[in-house]
Amino acid sequence: MTRPVASNHPILARFLRSFCDCRRRSGETLRIQQEKTMKSFTKTLAVLATGVAFAASAQAGSLSDEAEAAVLEALMDEYHAAAVYAALIDEYGPNTAFSNILAAEKKHSDALIRLLAKHDVAIPTNPWLDGTRALEPLPATLAEAYAAGVVGEITNMALYERELLPAVADYPDVTRVFNNLMAASQTRHLPTFESCAAGDCGGGRAERSAGSQVGSSPKVASSARERAGVGKGAGPNAKRDGKGKGRKAKEQKGKAGGRGKS
Repeated sequence: MTRPVASNHPILARFLRSFCDCRRRSGETLRIQQEKTMKSFTKTLAVLATGVAFAASAQAGSLSDEAEAAVLEALMDEYHAAAVYAALIDEYGPNTAFSNILAAEKKHSDALIRLLAKHDVAIPTNPWLDGTRALEPLPATLAEAYAAGVVGEITNMALYERELLPAVADYPDVTRVFNNLMAASQTRHLPTFESCAAGDCGGGRAERSAGSQVGSSPKVASSARERAGVGKGAGPNAKRDGKGKGRKAKEQKGKAGGRGKS
């Protein structure tokens, strides 16, 4: 019987044993390295997950006192406008510009409510609808109501520009909603009220007749813009030194009707 070659050559046998030992050690080293790599990868994932969770938590539940107050003030402004427009519809009927704008105000309120819920802020009810606060007397005519709507939308834009937007500059989600609401006032509601105040609502005969009673509506809008300071250095990045002007705008809004609060 032929004996294995290795047993006849001690040097070769030692080489083979050494080679096998090296392979075993290499395999063990590779396994240890793989385990270390997996542990490191797992730790990295855990750190990343914690960071993402923390960022999400910070974004979703931590408004500053100033930012929270700004969102609540914006919601109250929308609440009040909705209550006024609903009362005007009851007074003058649904065939007015207030019907469409009331539906828009509901969407605006919903957007602000979603922000409050996202940031874990308690959501108030509408105090002008639940009887907590009383509405101021309505304008005596539909024409006056449209003129008040012009003033209200202009002073509303000033409120956002001068006070609300600067207060939420550190919150992109809130800033985005505020800009959208201000744009709606500027590009939709204000032109509608200006047209109706000038006698051209594009609606029923009653709207055009009522609107025709306000022959000086462009002056009303121009005067309101000047008093509110809209378009004079205001904007999303306005400094907080404009706060005094914002308070003045709100006082004017209360006197003018429309969005003004009692």
